[in-house]
Amino acid sequence: MRLTVPLVCTVSHQSAISAAGTGYRLGALREFCNAPSGYALVVNYAPGSMKGAVVAVGEERVVLDGSGRAVISQTPGPRIRDREVFAEPGAAGFDTDRLEFNIEAS
Repeated sequence: MRLTVPLVCTVSHQSAISAAGTGYRLGALREFCNAPSGYALVVNYAPGSMKGAVVAVGEERVVLDGSGRAVISQTPGPRIRDREVFAEPGAAGFDTDRLEFNIEAS
């Protein structure tokens, strides 16, 4: 008998926006990925925006460079987890109306 398990990687956001220090709590992400070699959590945003803004998911923090894409974290194997999302504006504030979180299997 042979069984093939499909690769499934999803991320969902549960919004709950509130002020927190110099930024905002944006709710929580639920990550699910069964890729044996792991995955990357990526944030996409409008190129040219968000320069200098900080996005944190759980303990992982990244300063956005305005490129429109940033890898927040790398996970070495399959995982299911919930993590809080925090954002702190850059010099231009929050100059885009969306952040899109994706999982990319390794």
